[in-house]
Amino acid sequence: MRTFILFLLCVFSFFSFEAQGQVKHNAAVQLTRTSFNTSSDDYPNAMTKSGGRLYVTSERSGKQKIYFVDGNGAEWSSMKEIDGAINNAQHSGSATLTADGQYVIFAAYSHEVEGSGRTDLYSARKEGGEWRDVQNLGPIVNSNTWDAAPSLTQDGTVLYFSSDRTGGKGGTDIYLTKRTREGWTKPQNMNEINTASDETTPYIAADGKTFYFASNRSGGAGGFDIYVSRKSGDSFSSPTNIGTPINSEFDDIAYIAKINTDHAYFASTRSGGAGGLDVYFAVPNPEMPSPVTIVRGIVSDKVTSKPLGADIVITDLKTRKQVATLRSDDITGEYYVTIPGDRDYSITARKPDYLFYSERMTVPAVSKGAEVTKDIALSPYSQGETRLLVFFDFDKSELKEESYPDLDNAIQFLQEKSDVKIRIEGYTDNVGDKNYNVKLSTDRANAVSKYLANNGIDKSRITTKGFGEENPVAPNTSDDNRARNRRVEMKVVQ
Repeated sequence: MRTFILFLLCVFSFFSFEAQGQVKHNAAVQLTRTSFNTSSDDYPNAMTKSGGRLYVTSERSGKQKIYFVDGNGAEWSSMKEIDGAINNAQHSGSATLTADGQYVIFAAYSHEVEGSGRTDLYSARKEGGEWRDVQNLGPIVNSNTWDAAPSLTQDGTVLYFSSDRTGGKGGTDIYLTKRTREGWTKPQNMNEINTASDETTPYIAADGKTFYFASNRSGGAGGFDIYVSRKSGDSFSSPTNIGTPINSEFDDIAYIAKINTDHAYFASTRSGGAGGLDVYFAVPNPEMPSPVTIVRGIVSDKVTSKPLGADIVITDLKTRKQVATLRSDDITGEYYVTIPGDRDYSITARKPDYLFYSERMTVPAVSKGAEVTKDIALSPYSQGETRLLVFFDFDKSELKEESYPDLDNAIQFLQEKSDVKIRIEGYTDNVGDKNYNVKLSTDRANAVSKYLANNGIDKSRITTKGFGEENPVAPNTSDDNRARNRRVEMKVVQ
């Protein structure tokens, strides 16, 4: 039985293969069938944990369900069914996840959460180690026909998927929709990608630019072939066939690239497999995405060191634009995000009953493809303190624009905790006259207090104090350490 996510494909390719076209051959590419394949259909969906976990759709139980395996290369653990309500359907499959592994979109047929059409797209969130809060994406995204094969950008703001809804170019087409504060936008047909033939299993790589998909258009090696296109601005380049041996005379679909490596995975019905669609490991990837910077760490309680699930926002300090919103794992406290290099960011973590945490993070361009570790310790708000990311020119006390995102975090916290009183404390390094530094640090603390008061926080809740070069957080022995000591802190007071 063909997988329901791909049932349309069998109509066009299972019974009639195309004549083999002239496609390039990549002699260096080596293919290995992965260790977890079964005699039923198995195909890859997405990767998390820097590629150490692979999500797979399989019909091994007689019903299509979503599983995960842990490993690397061609060697993986045995399949484990994901926990939670995602698989509570006649068929579920094609999971796509945000980089943090905490939000998923998947396709389902006859799910216990009612849908709009034959197959619909659903979302779920990870809570307490299980996938919960399953929701249909609704009639703006889903049609009354077949909507499946989703792929999310790493930050979860753009969704690509395949559909045979009316108004397309023919067969199955690929569409995109964007997530806004008001919800998902009306899907747009990707005219630069689609043809009168079938296009399906889209996959947007971690760089947000390299786009893979499968199509049975003419000129391929046969059946469904894998193609690649590159995004520039809002446009996509003309698709090119990824070539053999990845493509074959059989169906080759569901191509995904492992982050910051030359590894790739895809599914194929080629001969010599375990049966149906099998998952293959390809190296080197002949069409590699650009490398990205990975930021990862653990969020914990500053007092008990217990791991915490927290909401995390990363903001570009120059543009004041949020470039990523994510969540740390409720069980392990782990978080993971990919961001562009050559920029200054603030990374902010929030959790109810804790003071928010913010830190400046400079990511140089040369770090692309590297990993940055930022562990975060949150203080219970009743006894806590947090450093505010505020910026001043040398020897000045006027707030710079880069300060506003974190000051707005302070305002939000104080609005949520209307009974809390705070003290704003200013500090300097040890350069200059001690008395002058006390005055400068006091002026800077007062500048923060004024901003909070001007934005609706009652002045009676705020006191200020300048400490000058007292209480350094690092020895004043280097430029970096002195910069750490030039700070403003917010403390909860009784």
